[in-house]
Amino acid sequence: VCRPSSQPAMGQSASSLYRLARGTPRPPTGPARTGNPLPVPTGTQLGLQYLSKSAGSTGLLSIVAPQTPDDADGTAKRAPIDLTLVIDRSGSMGGTKLAMVKRSIAFILSQLNAGDRLALVSYDTKVRTDFELTACTEGEKRKMGAKVAGMQAGSMTNLSGGLEAGLKLQKKKTGREAVRSLFLLTDGLANVGMTTTPEIVKLVAGARRKDSSVVVHTFGFGDDHNAEMLAAVAQAGGGEYVYVEKDENLGDSFAEALGGLASVVAQSISLTVSQPGGMERPRTQFPVVQEAGDWRVDISDLYAEERRDILVVMTEGTAKLRYYSILSSEWVTVELACTPRELTPDEIAAVDLAVARETTAAAMMQANEDAACGRLAEARQHLQDALLEAKAVAGDCEDIQRLQCDLNECLETVQTAAEYQSKGAKKLQWIGGGHGKQRSRGAECAYTNSVQRSMKSAASAM
Repeated sequence: VCRPSSQPAMGQSASSLYRLARGTPRPPTGPARTGNPLPVPTGTQLGLQYLSKSAGSTGLLSIVAPQTPDDADGTAKRAPIDLTLVIDRSGSMGGTKLAMVKRSIAFILSQLNAGDRLALVSYDTKVRTDFELTACTEGEKRKMGAKVAGMQAGSMTNLSGGLEAGLKLQKKKTGREAVRSLFLLTDGLANVGMTTTPEIVKLVAGARRKDSSVVVHTFGFGDDHNAEMLAAVAQAGGGEYVYVEKDENLGDSFAEALGGLASVVAQSISLTVSQPGGMERPRTQFPVVQEAGDWRVDISDLYAEERRDILVVMTEGTAKLRYYSILSSEWVTVELACTPRELTPDEIAAVDLAVARETTAAAMMQANEDAACGRLAEARQHLQDALLEAKAVAGDCEDIQRLQCDLNECLETVQTAAEYQSKGAKKLQWIGGGHGKQRSRGAECAYTNSVQRSMKSAASAM
């Protein structure tokens, strides 16, 4: 549905309510300070910190995940994985797309071990459960690999049926503690069963309400896939949408997704912020719910070494973090008093970076909405405004320069309607979502952790 553009009036910045910690944006006069004021914790629990220089100014609540502990041989300990692959083998996936899917699954099989379980569901008009959740012994992996290698493109696309079957397999719990996820590999061109985005989103959201431990990630193959649908399904499933742009992206895309599963340290995370008399809605791309004057931010999970930065404006309040720790197998609650104080240059830089990142993500989401409705000039303006804000704190800060690079890349995809339909609709969702959730999605960026980098190295060697 095309709504009127929410572009601000001339001269007003898109992030005027959330100014940089230093005040009004100005050209950089030297290298940006990029020290991390909240380092990666050394224990098993998440770190929580609040930064604000004065009452009523933009503040930053940061959550940081610890590293995964090492086994005696130096490899990272991890929980077992229960993964369901839902594979589109419809006619539209024929040729290059299905070949890419097969190579992706071959890599996934190479990285799972006997402590993990994998299920395969494939669909065209008909849905087929090829394997229920099965221990990934070498023998079973060979059987699954052979099954995938023999798949042929078929007829119509019963995407909703495939998703429903895959989600049902994850309901069959065995009592063991595992990281549970579903990967949907498709071009998202549904034409049998539920075919609209709202219907399919409702299906996934309903499953998540019953069991939030199963996270759904979507992988869009080919330039003609339905990015809007796949991004919405991933959002409803608490996961990520990944644009598999070309064959060279396969290793990075699936190494980072699987490396993420192999390094989950916390799940079902919620951050509740409050202050007497109420406060503004936190600024974030994560779902936000208002509860009796308080605001709750819902974050599906955290991989080792990841951080989540939430922008808030408060005078003096409290933050409560609640999550399930995979490392200690317990529910944890942390409360923090949010009091302004004098900030160091590194802390100011951290707030500025978070503002620029959130501004970039919001601009990409709004640009995508405008471009989808034919408002290309407005889409470009949102991206250009965000680019000016990023340049105001650039200096030699690598993270800010990366935001500028990504904004320029997205600007190239909204010059014409044809460019937007071919690339822009995918890249704005993909790149904007990655910055909004501070999570890598198969691209070179600052959000990867050590486990993902190791798995990417394994993928490049294949």
